[in-house]
Amino acid sequence: MTQKNSFIKFDKDGNKTHDYKSLADSITTLPTLRSNIVDLVQSTENTYQTDIPIFVNNVRKDQSLVAQILKVARASKYARLIQVDTISDAIQVLGVERLRNIALKQSFLGNFLKPNPYKHGFDWKAFWKHANAVGVISSIIAKRMGKSDHERFYTAGLLHDMGKMGAFCLDENKMLKVSSTARTQSRSFIQTEKELGTPRHDLLGEAIGESWDLPEYLIMVCRYHHTYFRGERMPDQSCSEKREQLNEYIDVVILANCWAKKLKQGYSGHSCIEEPESIILKNLNLPESMLEEIIPTIIAELNEGSFLDDLFEAA
Repeated sequence: MTQKNSFIKFDKDGNKTHDYKSLADSITTLPTLRSNIVDLVQSTENTYQTDIPIFVNNVRKDQSLVAQILKVARASKYARLIQVDTISDAIQVLGVERLRNIALKQSFLGNFLKPNPYKHGFDWKAFWKHANAVGVISSIIAKRMGKSDHERFYTAGLLHDMGKMGAFCLDENKMLKVSSTARTQSRSFIQTEKELGTPRHDLLGEAIGESWDLPEYLIMVCRYHHTYFRGERMPDQSCSEKREQLNEYIDVVILANCWAKKLKQGYSGHSCIEEPESIILKNLNLPESMLEEIIPTIIAELNEGSFLDDLFEAA
């Protein structure tokens, strides 16, 4: 799909800009998070409160998802301990968080993970690996901070770059140029978008989230994960307590994104590490020594989930 001229507008100073709402509404090739998947994700955001029957019912609404979950569960090293014939069996083998991760990957990234979805060379499996790593690291940081809703941080990390997927749907060739330029000139993806005048993935991600009526914390993470100073975020958000909560999601994802790059987890379209780690640690009131403390946990959790990537590679 090619971006249309009608999706250009002018700001109050007469400068040309993109009509992100129209761009988001025009995307027809990006698989949406269907209502049952949104319900499923929200039902697991506080793991200790997960209503298993509701969770199972949401999974059963999607036959292809059921088949994929059973496939993964049966291939798990734990499957030899229990016969896996139902979603309830799969929960015993994998747990609700992993089933949630499979659902997100299947529904949101499914079209991009088919063999050779694009002919010209963007590695969507590496993109998934990076997004998943940002989610995992975000959740670990949130646990370290004592957050009971650490699964929300995983979801925010996983979906923070969905604006890039939308931009590829709008104009694949332009986005391949952005990725190539960012890589060869050692620039960040968003800096290259600005220089080339293509739609910015942070603003497009925000517009997609609003179009799909996603939770506010996901929309704000998509919008502000390249905005490092809190004073420059959410100008219309008046409630200081709510602003603080949203800023925590944003900062944790920014930090996780930085560390995923440092640990060389997948590929997000560029290799430049631009995140000012010291600023974000100060925002969150975290010590600089925290990374060394949690790296073993990060590596263990990423390795534990690697068999899911192998299964999807073979799908």
